[in-house]
Amino acid sequence: MRAPSLLRALVVRLTIVVVLALAGSYLVLYFEFREGLMGLEGQSIAIQVQDLRASIVSGTGPPRLELPRSLQEFYARPDTLNGYQLLSADGSVLESGGFSAPYLPLPVARGGGQIVMQLETDASGNSIMAAALDLDDRHGPYWLRVVRNLEDAESLVAQLMLGALEELYWPIALLLIAVVSVVVVTVLSSLRSLRAVSHQASMLSLYRLDERLHAKNLPRELVPLVQAVNASLDRLEADYRVQREFTANAAHELRTPLATLRARLESRFSAQELGDVAFEIEQLARLVEQLLCLARLDSQEQFQFAAFDAHAVALEVARELAPVALESEHYVTAATPDASVPAHGNATLTRLVFRNLIENAIQYTPAGTSITLSADSATVIIADDGPGIAAHAAASLFERFRRGPNASGPGAGLGLAIAKCIMERQGGRLSLDANAARGARFVMEFPEPM
Repeated sequence: MRAPSLLRALVVRLTIVVVLALAGSYLVLYFEFREGLMGLEGQSIAIQVQDLRASIVSGTGPPRLELPRSLQEFYARPDTLNGYQLLSADGSVLESGGFSAPYLPLPVARGGGQIVMQLETDASGNSIMAAALDLDDRHGPYWLRVVRNLEDAESLVAQLMLGALEELYWPIALLLIAVVSVVVVTVLSSLRSLRAVSHQASMLSLYRLDERLHAKNLPRELVPLVQAVNASLDRLEADYRVQREFTANAAHELRTPLATLRARLESRFSAQELGDVAFEIEQLARLVEQLLCLARLDSQEQFQFAAFDAHAVALEVARELAPVALESEHYVTAATPDASVPAHGNATLTRLVFRNLIENAIQYTPAGTSITLSADSATVIIADDGPGIAAHAAASLFERFRRGPNASGPGAGLGLAIAKCIMERQGGRLSLDANAARGARFVMEFPEPM
């Protein structure tokens, strides 16, 4: 599963926040503008009520309106959205003009001489604003009301807001691009220091346990993580040093007693009398030497490196082991005898790599197996045509004290671990070719000479 991207998540979420903020601002602006416009409309019809009140004539009959010529023309226009109503106390229309809203209900309560504002919806679904004033004369209470169809006002608000949106489209788009760009630049610059720390972490190994991650220029939120990792590395280095020193000291202390025991036994008994005892002492001494070799490789000891021909060293080791191979009916051949593999490292340690691989091929393959050395410009290959190594065993092949399921005879399972460690100390690589058609095929890649 692909890991989530912090940069993508921040950009997407911030874009959503900016869009929602702009949309919210637009809605707030819309309602503020609408409320302001409605307030102006309310003031307009309230003024009309006062103008009409001055035109009321009371006499022996019900009240009536005698409008001045300006108001008559205003309410008589065909496209007028304003109207007036003179209503009895029960809502009956005594007189009206202009925009008609016959089914508009009266206010719930009388205003006590104050104008009462109404916002209703008529039978056609139009929004109607009304300003009503309750009056009294000798015939009883009645209402004077001015009505206003808000259709054009709503339309005006919508048109103005749409126009504003069209005008603000590019500024909003540029603002969004600018915000996202700032976020991308900020995140990338913040992650640059994190990538540097990741590179430091990838370079840590058993040979560089004294190094620590640097928290310089890191975001404050990541500093505790780096400090926790460094504290873990401190504990790991301390534990590993104790283990390494114990192994080295134990192997060193066993080396002299074993040599002394072997010398005394050989001085008192013949080889036939010693029998398997001499062989077991030899294997124990070999194990001690391997442990000492591992202790040196695991330490921070600096080996002498120089330029050498890796393929030439491999051929020398093969010639040395040829008699041992022939005794067990194995055949060691060089497929590329004239090849040269320039390398930079320690030739003595590299001999141990080739010796371990060739000895393993002799020991763990049946009689009649051919062992072939070959090389190209930067690699040396040791292959055999034996039964090969099972896939489940190949995964743990280079682990310490790990032997194959079919391994028999002497050995502690340290040879391949030592070989791999030597190659890594020299900046090279030892691997088992999983695509070999037959047998086992070990590939050693050497760094080029400096």
